[in-house]
Amino acid sequence: MTGFLHVSPADLATVGPETFLCVLGIALILLDAFARSLRPAFPYLTLAGVAAANFLGGYAPGSAFAGAIEGSELTRFVDLLALAAVALVTLGADALLSRDKRNQGEFYALLLWSAAGLMLMVKGNDLLVVFIGLELMSIALYVLAAWYRDVPEATEAGMKYFLMGAFASTFFLYGLATVYGRLGSTRLTTLKGALAGGEGFSDPMLQIGLLAILSALAFKIALVPFHAWAPDVYQGMTTPAVAFLSTAPKAAAVVVAVKVLATLAPAGLGEPWRPLLSILAILSILFGNVVALAQRDLKRMLAYSGIAQMGYVAIGLATFDGPAFEGILVFLAGYLATNVAAFLAVAALSNGEKEPHPLADLAGMGRQRPFAATVLTLAMFSLTGLPPTVGFIGKLLVFRAAVDAGLFTLALVGIFGSLVSAGYYLRVVYYLWMKEPSREVDAPQEDVLSGAAYILVTVAILVLGVLPRPLLDMARAAVQSLPR
Repeated sequence: MTGFLHVSPADLATVGPETFLCVLGIALILLDAFARSLRPAFPYLTLAGVAAANFLGGYAPGSAFAGAIEGSELTRFVDLLALAAVALVTLGADALLSRDKRNQGEFYALLLWSAAGLMLMVKGNDLLVVFIGLELMSIALYVLAAWYRDVPEATEAGMKYFLMGAFASTFFLYGLATVYGRLGSTRLTTLKGALAGGEGFSDPMLQIGLLAILSALAFKIALVPFHAWAPDVYQGMTTPAVAFLSTAPKAAAVVVAVKVLATLAPAGLGEPWRPLLSILAILSILFGNVVALAQRDLKRMLAYSGIAQMGYVAIGLATFDGPAFEGILVFLAGYLATNVAAFLAVAALSNGEKEPHPLADLAGMGRQRPFAATVLTLAMFSLTGLPPTVGFIGKLLVFRAAVDAGLFTLALVGIFGSLVSAGYYLRVVYYLWMKEPSREVDAPQEDVLSGAAYILVTVAILVLGVLPRPLLDMARAAVQSLPR
């Protein structure tokens, strides 16, 4: 018997990590309901689950579920990013959440479910599977956005993210329905065949459908003009959850966009896609960096910074060749380590999750909390793109690919944006080490888990910046598995 309903051991192995993460999330909720005394052990159970899911991620590349899901080196790369993000956030979140008695099992369960959704989304070889993964990821993040539901800003963040996320999902569904109406299938392989014959570029409805899908993905990435949700959500959402939201889900959305575009134009991007992506990149870089200069709240500053950072990724999407895709993956891996480091350090140097995170609170923290301040300093250097950090390597690869493809304007805009960003990134360093404290900050005590998180992100930022070859090799192998 063949068909989608016939499930083989190979099928189950391909979705083994996602299945395990979902089951573990359910187990954590049940334990929280019936054995609350085990709450201090939840971070350790989550970390053990991440390790087990990584072990289960050793599936053989190939299609599963009658071709609806496909495992490859690219999906394995995203699996590692998602699991690394969950592990780092879990390490850094325990002390912060425990202080406010918000360390319930649901927090870790929602992290696991969101990771499972984004991993499934990337494995989808069918737009329906991509949508299911997208919704699983998003629904968990909607709840995390309002985790501190007694804080008005958190409730507002959850509502705004839910409403705008539902709007983006509507776009995706419209695009999916349009593609199905024109091609009679939602499989990417069918889409590739239609466009290879030239039909896709002569059919305006199909172009509109594909544009709707890319718009929904641009919302998840927070590119201009789909960025409006980011500042308010980043500010109101609990900081450890923002550390996850701002990294792994964006990486998954970018990889899905790469897969769709590679299917759309396997021989290279032409009209109107390259000019469109170039405009999105330029607008995101300029808007994100300029507005970030005016911010005095750290989380809002990092939100606008994230818009600009995804603009650099859009340069790679517009360049659209093998070296550019490799640069995107290296950039995303470095951005994950760097942004998680930034948010965890910001949380550790603040008055808590129920209070604002003004830049002024960092004054003198370099002397009071040198460990967390050093981590935040390295994160700011990496986000700026200064050597020898991994942020420098990622930007270098993306800009070089754009120059080699003849897109000099995009590369120059990216370099200009990086120079502008130094104004607000290095301002954080100045406050940490050169300003005198303006008021007392009741920062949470550091524990073993948060210390481990700081060490891991520091090693990732510096070691991958000095010795990037292993990461480059992984990125190259992942790109070679893209559909051609």
